[in-house]
Amino acid sequence: MKHLFVFLLLFIGIGSITAQNARITGTVKDNTGEAVIGANIKIKDGTGGTITDIDGHFNIEAPSNATLVVSFIGYTTQEVALNGRTNIVVTLAEDSQTLDEVVVVGYGTQKKVNLTGSVAAVKVDEKIASRSITNVSSSLSGLVPGLVVSQTTGFAGGDGASLKVRGLGSINNSDPLIVVDGMPDVDINRINMNDIESISVLKDAASSAVYGSRAANGVILITTKGGAKEGKAKVSYNGSYAWSSPVEFYDYLADYSRALTMQMRSAATGNKSTSFRQGTVEQWMAMGLVDPILFPNTDQFDEMFRTGAIMNHTVSASGGTDKMNFYTSIGILDQEGLQIHNDYSRYNMRLNVDYKIRDNVKVGIKTDGSWSERQTPRGAGLETAGLKYVISGILNKHPETGEYGGAMAYGESASAGNAIAEYEAYRTNTSRKEFNGNAYLEWEPIKDLKLNVSYALRYYNQFSKSIQNVVNQMNFQTNSVARTMPDTGDVINNSNQEGHKTLFQGRISYEKEIFKGHHISAMFNAAEEYWFHRNLNAGRKNRLHNSLEELDAASKEVQTNSGNSESEGLRSFIGRVNYTLFDKYLFEFNFRSDGSSRFAKGHQWGFFPSAAVGWRISEEAFFSPLKKVVSNAKFRASYGSLGNNSGVGRYEQKETMGTTNYIVGNSSLATGFSANKMINKDLSWEETRVINIGLDLGFFNNQLTAELDWYDRFTTGMIRGSSISSLLTGYSAPNINVADLRNRGVEVNLNWRSSIRKFDYSINVNASYNVNKLEKWGDYLNRGWIMLDMPYHFLYIYEAYPGLVQSWNELYNAPYQGDAYNAPGDIILKDLNGDGKISDLDKKAYTDKYRDTPMGQFGITLTGAYNGFDIQALFQGNYGRSDVWLDDLNNTKIPDNRYAFQQFHWNDSWSLDNRGASLPRLLNGSGGNKNREESTYWTYNTNYFRLKNLQIGYSIPERYMQKIGFNRARIYLSGENLFTLTPWKGIDPEKPHGNDLYPLVKTYSIGLNIEF
Repeated sequence: MKHLFVFLLLFIGIGSITAQNARITGTVKDNTGEAVIGANIKIKDGTGGTITDIDGHFNIEAPSNATLVVSFIGYTTQEVALNGRTNIVVTLAEDSQTLDEVVVVGYGTQKKVNLTGSVAAVKVDEKIASRSITNVSSSLSGLVPGLVVSQTTGFAGGDGASLKVRGLGSINNSDPLIVVDGMPDVDINRINMNDIESISVLKDAASSAVYGSRAANGVILITTKGGAKEGKAKVSYNGSYAWSSPVEFYDYLADYSRALTMQMRSAATGNKSTSFRQGTVEQWMAMGLVDPILFPNTDQFDEMFRTGAIMNHTVSASGGTDKMNFYTSIGILDQEGLQIHNDYSRYNMRLNVDYKIRDNVKVGIKTDGSWSERQTPRGAGLETAGLKYVISGILNKHPETGEYGGAMAYGESASAGNAIAEYEAYRTNTSRKEFNGNAYLEWEPIKDLKLNVSYALRYYNQFSKSIQNVVNQMNFQTNSVARTMPDTGDVINNSNQEGHKTLFQGRISYEKEIFKGHHISAMFNAAEEYWFHRNLNAGRKNRLHNSLEELDAASKEVQTNSGNSESEGLRSFIGRVNYTLFDKYLFEFNFRSDGSSRFAKGHQWGFFPSAAVGWRISEEAFFSPLKKVVSNAKFRASYGSLGNNSGVGRYEQKETMGTTNYIVGNSSLATGFSANKMINKDLSWEETRVINIGLDLGFFNNQLTAELDWYDRFTTGMIRGSSISSLLTGYSAPNINVADLRNRGVEVNLNWRSSIRKFDYSINVNASYNVNKLEKWGDYLNRGWIMLDMPYHFLYIYEAYPGLVQSWNELYNAPYQGDAYNAPGDIILKDLNGDGKISDLDKKAYTDKYRDTPMGQFGITLTGAYNGFDIQALFQGNYGRSDVWLDDLNNTKIPDNRYAFQQFHWNDSWSLDNRGASLPRLLNGSGGNKNREESTYWTYNTNYFRLKNLQIGYSIPERYMQKIGFNRARIYLSGENLFTLTPWKGIDPEKPHGNDLYPLVKTYSIGLNIEF
């Protein structure tokens, strides 16, 4: 009876709860009465949810007194109280913020819907700023179509990425211009990511012409935060800690007996005597198991690398009233590199203030400072000059005495490398301090007319100290010194670089609807820029002790010094006019006139105009029937010219003198001066003419958007040294405007935003494709990787027969390779010109294999959010670049001694017992002279697909945080460079050909965002 009573109470309770729910039906429409398909319907503070069907209808089970939250992309979210109703009609209003979205452009902002140029904007949100990366340039990878971001190293303090907008724009410097808060030429990698509000990439002439002579390679505009007007002051903290490891690196052979075996085998293969003995191999193999001090098998790479770390903290405050808004921050970055003694730390501080003195007068400042400290061991990368010599038969440090170990095996070179000694004996410490400040005054004397005057200053001071300590490497077997390094003795060098740049500007702007439907805006700006740089160097030798690291602690007997300074000026006049007719027809004209001190008189000034038109097709009356599906359609077209002066030195067009020795009398020698170069008075700017055609589309009320661009970029008068240089003695030849280069390409950017019940998600896919062709070279052009009507710097290499030659018969039937000692296991090259021998004339041009920049790049960003959880995944990749896999560490032409063997030398080099190997036979001496030539045998494409970033976060509900005084808090986990798919066999597909093998960094981080 008791159990029955409990059951009845439960049944009645459940029934009463169910009775409170009702079936709610309704329709969602827009302000024109059209049904809104896919609108999201949620129960406020509840768990239920649904979406509207193709007719805008929905039904949901909800309490009769519930509040429904109705939302859809592009519309303002509405909350509808049921109050007992079971059928409702909801009319959504268009989100004016979407219609009024503005994009930062040169010297101002424009509504995105009215843009006629090709501009890509990146909003730097919490998720981008929370990534465990140390610089801004790397963060742009995969985010902007047409922007190729190549990070080639993970070296702490030097891991910034190179940026290229729309391919290779010039044979000289083709980097884009960086402008931060209106100041050009700021180092993008010294900015605190948390301080940035938005980044705009100007890609065509219409958007870039206002930067004239420096805009040919695109412009990247960075705008820092300013604080919300009439917003409550808030304090934010963003901090993270990351652990880092190499994305990929070679597997070092930490087995000295095998290394000695390969030394002897390679000598025997090349018919060359060797200093090593089989007895040493057997002794090392046996004793290495019991005495690792006297017979070590050291993994040099393992001791050289460590688990890196990145610590990042930023505290900021912002707020504002109707008269003032401000933003200030302090940031600390501390990075321990993968390589020992490679550390970097940076301190940032920023203050941005805008203050309205009167209703028509406003003043403001934007200031930031940074201070960085960097320690580098022997060079600014992974020093392969020493790395290729480190052998496993050396004990790096004695565990008891702390002495450095040296070569001990019979026949080994005394100069064999010790990685720890190498990177502790050589060291460079660099301290850099930088300040950027910009102050302005804006006056509006009459409505719609604004006058602005500003002054900006950039100052930097950098001091570097390089030390070479003398250390002994011990032979622990004989207890004697095996080597004293470095061979040049102890050295100390100091270098100081100081400089500043100033920018003074005066601007007048006017914006008004002059007649109904006729909107005009105009801007004119005059600017003057000045650069100054000073460099001072001093060095001495023979310090009293390694611990004394000042110049005065070294002898004056051997000392060097040098110093120089340089300056430059640029005067500019900039203008822009925008005319909008009935919000449908868009016209824009820009110009910039630059006068540079780099050029000779008569060629100092350049004029760079552009024009653009736009047609908002979707605003036409005939388009109305399509707007239910195609909510936005805009056609864009632009044409203009841009300049590039990077191929001209600051004093290149000035007469200069050099020291010259003269004979005075019969035998006396005197030092005087004479002219040392020729001047080309007609040298002028490189000029780039750009055509851009674009189409912007929005579907389903901009739930799906598409941006499509096609461009033709033609650079004329590219600057290069004259071939007359080969005929001169004592003179440097003048530069000339010699070449024309054309780039063509397409870009696409797709965005999809939607929600499924309480799950909000978005998908962004962007991609670009670019090809270039050298159309003119007005000077002597030799055979090589520069040819007319072909891409600039393609692969120009030998074509090899597939695989390695396996038998003598194959070798006898092959073309003569120029080597009487070729044998099975070698690479055989093809005789393409049929003259019976292999020479440079047999090299082939592979015009579809670009070597410098990829033909294309892509990025895929996926985001999702559900009940406080958020996730973001960024995939990124490049395609259309190839290179040859030849570096110091995959050498098969083995030196006599002291070589850093890798595992693949033992496992994957050709021999009679290993015919399926991919590496040629190891040899030292005669033969195999084509095995290290650049050929198709070593060629791999560098296409890759990479999970660049994965981030998972959780925002603690506000109701809990407000109890302890916080507005919000988010905890997150993030990873960078988590996996890469590529056919490339080298260290990383982003790295260019060469011997700087410092790997990219894979990181895992945990972080916290707090706001109160």
